[in-house]
Amino acid sequence: MLRQAPNNKALPVALLPDGAKYLLWGICLLLAAATTATGAQPRDVLMQSIEDGRRILMDPAFQPADRKALQQEKLRDLLYRDFDFVEFSRRVLANKWGVFSPVQRQEFVQVFSRFLADFYLSRLQQRYTDETVAVREQTISAPGKARVRAGVVWQAREFPVEIYLHDRGAGWKIYDLSALGISAVQIYRAQFQEILRTQSPAEVIDLIRRRLEN
Repeated sequence: MLRQAPNNKALPVALLPDGAKYLLWGICLLLAAATTATGAQPRDVLMQSIEDGRRILMDPAFQPADRKALQQEKLRDLLYRDFDFVEFSRRVLANKWGVFSPVQRQEFVQVFSRFLADFYLSRLQQRYTDETVAVREQTISAPGKARVRAGVVWQAREFPVEIYLHDRGAGWKIYDLSALGISAVQIYRAQFQEILRTQSPAEVIDLIRRRLEN
């Protein structure tokens, strides 16, 4: 968890089998790695995203141990390009967003996004063994907002995933996702609401920074 517990850096998705927990979230995060052409449909964006991410994961050039850092850098670039970490962070902090100053909001987004990318992408690199993601259907819930249903296939089982995107004029970007009814925003919101009962925004930012250094 993000709160100060030994050897624990993030809240796991407890309902998933151990081997699939980080794999599922990692692949879902990779869905943000898209080439967002103007006018592209959310479903098409995600399908391209999956191929972009899998291409990097399966590239023989990145298989040697001394190339894993470069592979993670490539994956992180894709993730940062099209995952809306500002919106994700705003939703995670919810009513506490207004407690952070404008500068603290920027700092929070910066360290929190790096924490998520480093934590999940490293586990994806360790656990990925050519699993697949099947993009099923999309629903446009409102102008500029969409939900795409997909399934992560792991050991002949498919785990349902819902990806939430919005388009604010720069292409479709992911701002939340859920697996088995558990939202990433909800998971982290519960943690930060608890932490912020006793710690200030500056202390929370410092806590994440320390986790990045471990």
